Amino acid sequence: MQTLRHLKHHLQYRPRLAMAAMLGLAVALLTPGDWHVVTRALAGWNTSVWFYLSAMTWLMARADHGHLLRFARAQADSALVVLSVVIAATLASLVAIGMELSWIKQNGMELAAPHVLLAAGTVLGAWLLVPMEFTLSYAACYHAEKPPAGLRFPETDASFSPNYSDLLYFAFTIAVAAQTADVTITTRAMRRLVLLQSVLSFAFNTAVLALTVNIAASLL
Repeated sequence: MQTLRHLKHHLQYRPRLAMAAMLGLAVALLTPGDWHVVTRALAGWNTSVWFYLSAMTWLMARADHGHLLRFARAQADSALVVLSVVIAATLASLVAIGMELSWIKQNGMELAAPHVLLAAGTVLGAWLLVPMEFTLSYAACYHAEKPPAGLRFPETDASFSPNYSDLLYFAFTIAVAAQTADVTITTRAMRRLVLLQSVLSFAFNTAVLALTVNIAASLL
């Protein structure tokens, strides 16, 4: 109960995430009763993930530096908790994909196309979700320092402060290439966060490769 109360408290500062979770739950519960339980769960998960990714992309595209600063400071205490929940849910979705593909093989390929598309959408959404959440965690970690610190970008202007596009660039570079490119990490807290994403990205990319091969095999 204590854990649920903490999670509820953290979600109060993440209305888009809370709304996405409720929307996904509603879709999972309202899907036809004759659907396989894993299919229903993945339908709800995809609804949550793609709604959340769309909402956050819209937010980041419109946010100025002041909004980023307020958003990061408001979520400083909840960033790691929410990140942990998102990572756990993402890993669970990968397991569910494996179960969905197994169900397809057991029940024949006549109606496989919608299930394969659902699995492919889940893989893509889950892959995008992880660096998106790390972007928010990097923002919270960066602005938790007084003065802000943790990442040094190549701009020479001393007044430079990264915006969402800068932090997305950093997070997605790690997700894609497992390296930090031209951005320097300057604090221990940020190094730990980067280490966590690097390890997860390696494991996640390996899992996605295996699932992609499995999906391709299901189409043959």
